[in-house]
Amino acid sequence: MSVDPELLAALGKSLRDLRDAPARPIPAGAIAALADVAKPGTTLTIDLEASAVIGAPLVTVTQHPDRTRLFAPLTARQQDVAALVVAGKSNKQIAVVLGISVATVKDHVHAILHRLGLSSRAAVIAAAQASQTG
Repeated sequence: MSVDPELLAALGKSLRDLRDAPARPIPAGAIAALADVAKPGTTLTIDLEASAVIGAPLVTVTQHPDRTRLFAPLTARQQDVAALVVAGKSNKQIAVVLGISVATVKDHVHAILHRLGLSSRAAVIAAAQASQTG
């Protein structure tokens, strides 16, 4: 997943501000640039102590889409199936819960993977868990 270019530009400005005025506390301008582009589900960590080792603050940006947005490209039925996949249900269990055939469940799972650009059921579960922890 690539980082939003607007966030990268703000991050660059913040890092320049930190480099120009490395005194503590962190300069307000360094934080203000990031606050303008902060989005729900984005975690930004700046490790100033890393400067001693690598010569610059270590910055980690992690984006965690919320589950609603994660499943937004799916139909209502695919969202039902995806939620059951995330709950760890097998195709047979999903078929019983939703009153559909196992073949239909397989079709839905395939469509879910395709629409979300994920490679496996485990990737769907990991993406959903990441959306809850962000």
